[in-house]
Amino acid sequence: MKTKCKQLFISSVVLAGFNSTLILSAEQATEHTIGVSVWSGYPNNVKGFKDALAESGVIEGKNLTIIYGKSAGDKLKQKDIAESFKQQQVDLVYTLTTPGTSIVKDIMPISTPIVFSIVTYPADSGLIDSFDYSGNNLVGTSNFVPFHLYVDLLTTVLPNAKRVAIFHRKGEPNSQIQAVNLSRLLRKKGLEVIDQQPKDVLEAQKMAEALAGKIDAFVTTTDTLMQGGGEAMLIKVAQKLQVPILSSNKSGVEAGSTFGPVADFYTLGYMSGKMAVDILVNKVKPTKMQSKLHQPPMILVNRVSLELLGIQIPSSIANIKYID
Repeated sequence: MKTKCKQLFISSVVLAGFNSTLILSAEQATEHTIGVSVWSGYPNNVKGFKDALAESGVIEGKNLTIIYGKSAGDKLKQKDIAESFKQQQVDLVYTLTTPGTSIVKDIMPISTPIVFSIVTYPADSGLIDSFDYSGNNLVGTSNFVPFHLYVDLLTTVLPNAKRVAIFHRKGEPNSQIQAVNLSRLLRKKGLEVIDQQPKDVLEAQKMAEALAGKIDAFVTTTDTLMQGGGEAMLIKVAQKLQVPILSSNKSGVEAGSTFGPVADFYTLGYMSGKMAVDILVNKVKPTKMQSKLHQPPMILVNRVSLELLGIQIPSSIANIKYID
């Protein structure tokens, strides 16, 4: 009798294990379709997203179909892409940037989960209610870097700095907010701040050159002037004046600005990919998830600029990436 009970127990365990394997295999075999709208590119971000999916067994070409859309920043094309995703009834949409995500949100049904990335102010822009609770079918990652991290970086690398100049386009609201917040925090650290508000690149150049011998660092913002040639011009002036640049733009540091805290796009994509896994595989609703920042951000340092200025990066600063 004991032998029969033992055999029955073993059979039950084997059967349970077999059933669990079937359930797991069935989940891994589930076909998923994702619409990916890259807006104007960001290949590293998309790679991070796909890597996170693949690590969880959701693999493109195996049990995942990805429908790609690239609008090149064109709003009408983005609308067409979103309409196509809607007609094809994708299981989830992955969308990049604030304008790109806003269009997708307006067109997709609320029953379709939307995961976003590279959205600087997802709550302030109205895409979600808050980072803790979206209140809708959206969740994702933001490339916002808290202002105090810029100030902490500058005062740690340049402890003897007394005066800095912040450059941002005159009349541009977003960069005005950034400049005001940075100025407030820098002054709390005892630094004098010169607020430079040029209307174009030429005026920015004249302002920068007029600061020769009067400034310890330039600070750039994430506005259309700096990203549209302004920072490239400041780099030339800064090299001539031997002045370091604290940059708000990854592309600025890559081009020759000295250093800056930046959100790494691959990491943001990977984080968003994990959110997509929770939605597709674990059946978690976006309203049960939190949107996230890249914390801590990556400290990007231009080695050439650093050596040209003779600056040393303190060993206390972590998460550094050097570029040449």
